[in-house]
Amino acid sequence: MKKLIIPVAVLAITFAACQGDAGTSMTDEQINAKADSIVGEQLDDLNREANEDLDRRMSIDVKLMADSIVEAETTK
Repeated sequence: MKKLIIPVAVLAITFAACQGDAGTSMTDEQINAKADSIVGEQLDDLNREANEDLDRRMSIDVKLMADSIVEAETTK
């Protein structure tokens, strides 16, 4: 019986310590707001990267298209 006192006391303290976190749950609106803010930040970063890539590729692709149009016109 004396050997059970320490494990029971440790379990009681652990159980009591875990109960304090139960009151911090989020509502559906809070979860949706948090998800929207995370997605919004990532979407802004993706759009910025896509625009930078477009700017880099635009000069290369436009030159190739212009060259092919000029070549097509000169071969007629």
